[in-house]
Amino acid sequence: MSYKRFRVLFLFPLLLLAAGAVFAVLTLPFNRTLAIIQFATVGVMTPLYVLWIVFCRRDMVHILLHLSAKLDMNKKKSLISFPLPVAVTDEEGNLVTFNKRFSDAILDGEPFENGDLDRLLPGIITDDFPAEGVSLSRADRFFTAFCDETVHKDKRMRIFYFIEDTALKRTAIAYERSRPYVLFLSFDGLNEIQKNYSSNDFGEIRMRLDRIVSNWASGFDAVYDKLSVDQYVVIAEQRNVDAMKADKFKILNEVRTMTFHDAHVGVTLSVGVGCGDTFSACENSARQALDMAQSRGGDQAAIRERSGNYSFFGGVAKGIEKTNKVRTRIVASSVYELIRSSKNVMIMGHRFPDLDAMGAATAMCSACLAMGVPAFIVTDPQKSLAKPLLERLEQADYGACLLQPMEALSRIGKETLLIVVDTHIAAFTEVPQLLEKASRTVVIDHHRKSVQFIDNAVLFFHDPGASSACEMVTELLQYISVQPVIGALEADALLSGITLDTRNFVLRAGVRTFEAAAYLKARGADTVRVKKMFASSLESYKMRNEILSQSQSYRGCAITATHLQTPDIRIIASQAADELLSISEVDASFVLFMTADAVNISARSLGKINVQVIMEELGGGGHQTMAAAQLQDMTMEQAEQNLRAAIDKYYENVN
Repeated sequence: MSYKRFRVLFLFPLLLLAAGAVFAVLTLPFNRTLAIIQFATVGVMTPLYVLWIVFCRRDMVHILLHLSAKLDMNKKKSLISFPLPVAVTDEEGNLVTFNKRFSDAILDGEPFENGDLDRLLPGIITDDFPAEGVSLSRADRFFTAFCDETVHKDKRMRIFYFIEDTALKRTAIAYERSRPYVLFLSFDGLNEIQKNYSSNDFGEIRMRLDRIVSNWASGFDAVYDKLSVDQYVVIAEQRNVDAMKADKFKILNEVRTMTFHDAHVGVTLSVGVGCGDTFSACENSARQALDMAQSRGGDQAAIRERSGNYSFFGGVAKGIEKTNKVRTRIVASSVYELIRSSKNVMIMGHRFPDLDAMGAATAMCSACLAMGVPAFIVTDPQKSLAKPLLERLEQADYGACLLQPMEALSRIGKETLLIVVDTHIAAFTEVPQLLEKASRTVVIDHHRKSVQFIDNAVLFFHDPGASSACEMVTELLQYISVQPVIGALEADALLSGITLDTRNFVLRAGVRTFEAAAYLKARGADTVRVKKMFASSLESYKMRNEILSQSQSYRGCAITATHLQTPDIRIIASQAADELLSISEVDASFVLFMTADAVNISARSLGKINVQVIMEELGGGGHQTMAAAQLQDMTMEQAEQNLRAAIDKYYENVN
């Protein structure tokens, strides 16, 4: 009987006595005899009621104590008959006892030799057990476990209750797997490839590309439609996208390896995958993902998850060079207007700026000065990898244009234009705080786009098909003003940056690269002066050879870990990584070296291996043939193990 029923049982006679007393008072003026009888009755019943309450209370206490003692003596019996699967463990998580329902549901009727419940159900033993329970699965069945604690013989015990919700969770999983995804597929550089074929041949190539997309989409039970000559939209469920991931988006390889008349066509595919709560959100997310894939050089699939994070597949082929310079002319006009409307301009590159970053910054500074707008290059000479260029700048009275990071922070104003060159990642810039203070920012970069890109720039000039930031700036300068805005010094600086990133015009050197070099030569660039910027000391040469002698081969890569300590270790390591590529059967090189706060990795490749993808796995980034990473709070041995694991993962995704 519940507490409420007991309370009603006690209150009902009390209400009758009170009603009798009230009725007697009301009857007294009309019938004195009847009123006396009623008062007498109430007077007799009141002490009897009090005695009844006392005896009932005593009996109830005895009954409850008896039941409590009985339950305490028969805990195990109560546990066995409990209608849910129940298990009891000690403080360490070892099973003490459990009922038959637990044996049938969790153990499937089999004996459990090891008493560790966490081994049977990983994650169930925790110090902070959530009040909403823990979801578990066992042999295709789903449960929600709840935990209670008690003390038995001065020992802390845990009681776990399991509620099976298999049907509910299977329905939830089916719902999640049916959520819509939108995919945008776009062929990279199809207009450039069209120039190499006749109209009939190109028409046949387009038909074969249509067939590839159609067969691929149909294989995943997805709906697709052609939006334009080179773009498609695909509607699929999450289960289909999961299958595409498991298949590693093999359509990328199918398009990349397509041949026509036994000749490689050279077309690649970019895929943007997006999801959201509505179809409109899915479409917007997919477009952002496609832009990310194309900005990273194409030939890959970029998936934007609901959390906003990206995952990538592919990225093996080199980016297709665009020979059309219409966009460059438009950007040059915009840069010109932004500079002229600014009170002053600050230019910075990435941390530990190299010749590409400093060369581009120098040329942009010269262009601003030619327009009559004060300009400054923000850099710390002590951390620069382009010291020969800095020395030439100081000799040429550029010293007043060089600002230390702290000085730049104090001088930036609302009318200051900030130009970032050779990087598009805020955390990699020379002074990230400048990005927060600047009201207008221009980004000029050639590295494949990262998910941490500067997203508030008024102008984002990004071209992963360019060899270097210096090449992009050289093209801008040709359209930014009718009159030349650079001299021989700036031309040398730009040519040194192009030479560095193309490794003497060997890698990523396209038609536009040589056109830029020709323009710089006409502006007074001298290859001998540029060559001297790459000269190193005899001591550095010996250290570089020592690093090379320690290299080891791993899956077509040369890996070297050095503990050498020298102020020029970054330059020496990058030079060593370049030289390792001259060894036969080495497609990529990685040089690991220590600095005060991290293990650094300098990565290079000849294009067959995308070192950017490998470095991104370790938290770094860069370009397909040149990348780097910094690993914090890690030993050299741990960093090398992580690098090998990243190389293994790269091969798993590619193959």
